[in-house]
Amino acid sequence: MSTPRVISLTEWEKPKQIVLAPQEADALRQLQAAKRIDVTWHGPAEASISGSAGYVGLADLSAETQIVIQSHIPVGSVMELVCYAYGLEPPDETLLGDASLASSGPPDWLAFLLTLEIEKLLAMGLRHGYRETEDTLPYVRGRIDFTTLRWNAIPSALIPCRFEDFVLDTVENRILRGSLEILATTELTPGIRKTVWRALSAFREVRLVRPTHMLFARARVSRLNSYYEPALTLCRLVLECAGVDLDSGDVATPGFFFSMANAFEKAVERALREKFGRDQVHTQHPYSDRIRVVAGAPAVPVTFKPDNVVGPLETPWLVVDAKYKNPLRNDWCGQFLKNEDLYQAFTYALALGAPAVLLYPRCSQDLDVTLATNGATTRAVTADLATSGPQWLGACISLAHTARYASKRWGGCAAGNGPGVHLRNAAQDVTVLADGIVLSRPRREHPQEGGSGRV
Repeated sequence: MSTPRVISLTEWEKPKQIVLAPQEADALRQLQAAKRIDVTWHGPAEASISGSAGYVGLADLSAETQIVIQSHIPVGSVMELVCYAYGLEPPDETLLGDASLASSGPPDWLAFLLTLEIEKLLAMGLRHGYRETEDTLPYVRGRIDFTTLRWNAIPSALIPCRFEDFVLDTVENRILRGSLEILATTELTPGIRKTVWRALSAFREVRLVRPTHMLFARARVSRLNSYYEPALTLCRLVLECAGVDLDSGDVATPGFFFSMANAFEKAVERALREKFGRDQVHTQHPYSDRIRVVAGAPAVPVTFKPDNVVGPLETPWLVVDAKYKNPLRNDWCGQFLKNEDLYQAFTYALALGAPAVLLYPRCSQDLDVTLATNGATTRAVTADLATSGPQWLGACISLAHTARYASKRWGGCAAGNGPGVHLRNAAQDVTVLADGIVLSRPRREHPQEGGSGRV
C-alpha cells in the first residue's frame, strides 16, 4: 500500500505548484468554489495553491492525496482566539498539553473543546424532558392506544399505551450526539478519538438525527438550558467546518475547514464592545443613504456595511474593519498596502465622517501606519495573535486613543463637519467623487447664541 501524498500549506506562505489526477482536480475546483483555498490554474490538472483564503483545515482530494492548511500561529494561541471570539471558557494549559494538539488540525481542536463542555454537562447532569412514548406494557400507563389494539394479534397480557416519559432524548442532546457522530467520522488523533467515543457513550438513549437549522431553532437557549449554550455554539462550528448545510442538503465541500477569518472578526468585535461598551459598537449596520446616484439610470441604492461602527450611528467616532489577510502585497519593486482595502476604508471615512481603522493579524512584520487624503484618515495596524493571554488585543485597545480624538473632533458636531466635505446646501453636505456618484451626509443644525447655526 502506497503512502498518501500530503500537500502541506501554511497561511500566507508562497503558493505551491501541484499536478493532480483528473478526479483530484475536480475535488480541488469544488474547494475553490467554496472559497476554502486559493487556486491559480495553469492547465486542466496543474495549479498553484496557497492557504490565503482565511481557512485552516484538511481535505482528501482522493485516497492518495490530501491537502492540509495549517495556521500561522501556535495551536495554543488558536484555541485562545477561538474561546475569546465565541465566549467559551479557555481550557487549562495542562489539559492542552496532555491532549497533544501541537500538530493537530481543526477536527481535533473542536472535538477537544466540545468533549470538555460535555464533561461539564455530565457533571451538572444532562437535561431531560418529557416526550410522548408508545409501548406495549403488562399494565396501563397513560392512555390505552385503541388504534393499535388487536385482541387476536397480541397476547392479552400486553396493552399498547401512550404516555409522557421523562427521557434523555431532548433536542439539545440530539444536537450534541449528531455533532459528536460527525467528529467521529473525521481524521482525529488517537487520544482525541477516545474522548469522542467516551462522550458518545453518554448519549446511547438519544436518537441519532442530523442537526439542522430547524433543530437549532427548537433548542432555543433559556434559563432552563443556558448551561448548554457553550456546547451548542461548538456544535454549530462543527457543522460549519464539516460543510454541512444547516438548512438542507448534504455535505457542501469535502474536508473539514475552520474559518479563522470569522473567529478574528468576532474577537475584534468583542474587544471593541468590552472597551467602548456594548451599546456603542454597531456591527454590520447597513448605510444606504450616504452614497447616491444623482445622474443616469437606473437609480439603484448603494449600501455598505462596515464591520464595526463605534459611537452614534448617524455621527460615529470610529470605523473598524477586521481583515484576516496579509496587509502587504509583494511587487517587483517592493511591498505595498493592498489598494482594495484602502479604497474601502477611505469610502467609510468620507461617507461617515469618522476615521477608519483596518485591523490585520500580524504576518511577517508589525504594521502601524496612518494614511490621510483630503482630510480623511485611515489607520492600518496589525495584532499579534501568537502572543499568550489577551495581549494581542493591545492593537484593539489602542484604538481608544483614536476614538477619543475622533469624539473630540466630530462627536458633538454635525457629520458634515467631518473630513471630505466640498459642497454645501441647505439640507446636506456632499462630496463628489466621480461620474455623478456622491457621498452625502444629512446636515444637523445646532442652536447658538444669536440664532441657529452649525457647530
